[in-house]
Amino acid sequence: KEVVKNTILMHSIARVLEVDKNGALERTNPQDRKVFIGSRLCALKMLLHLSKNKDISTKLARADCITTALARIASTMELAANILCVAIITNLTRHPDNASHLVFHAPDLLTILVAGTSDNSDQEICKCSLYALQNLSCTGSIRQELANAPDLLASITKNAFKTQFPEQQLSALHTLKNLSDDPFNLVTMTNTPGCTATLLALANDSKNGMAQFLACDTLATLSHWLLTLSAAKRCKEKSSLVAGIGGANGNNKGGGSDSDSGRRTFQTATWEMWC
Repeated sequence: KEVVKNTILMHSIARVLEVDKNGALERTNPQDRKVFIGSRLCALKMLLHLSKNKDISTKLARADCITTALARIASTMELAANILCVAIITNLTRHPDNASHLVFHAPDLLTILVAGTSDNSDQEICKCSLYALQNLSCTGSIRQELANAPDLLASITKNAFKTQFPEQQLSALHTLKNLSDDPFNLVTMTNTPGCTATLLALANDSKNGMAQFLACDTLATLSHWLLTLSAAKRCKEKSSLVAGIGGANGNNKGGGSDSDSGRRTFQTATWEMWC
């Protein structure tokens, strides 16, 4: 805890992380470059160790110099360092109190995570990015922000169909399910090319029971919101009709019943998130 509270130390670590800022390493000799890269790797390993501690996680996520540095250096280093960088961000998402702060106060991190789920990414980076997005999608207040993030739903949808990588596939499906719990994401999800088609295909595929269940659960949730909107519209139209013909009080209680419109589970799935 004392390490993270030390502002001078945190800024020093951030300086080490950004040692290659503006291509500085290209202007150094090979021996110095090796030392600087080794120092950066040590700093990343230290941050990874700190990010695994629940009590430290909230303070580390709010160290703006660190999150800014992580966003700047992600995907710009050697593969081992890039994996460590994304793993640190993933560990920060494990604490529920960090979700809103990471999305609204460190938006570049969300861009990094979306980029990490692309087809060109290393599989370990892709897995960590998907786990991070899965954890973030569990926080209701930021689900709309996530669903409207550029390329997020499209990338998640592609990963949901990658049966050759079951861990990534299930994490992507959990994220879609979590996002579908917000009724305002109904239009965004149904308008995303391939999203509904992917869910329908997986719902009819009995080879993977868990993937089939998650796809069915997500479709049930989306249909629940559609039926709710339909019932509300019918209720409004009936109220207007009753008022138009001089009905009693215009107090219609019968038109808006939303009886068992689907079998959605109301469950939220996380990846090793702390309570």
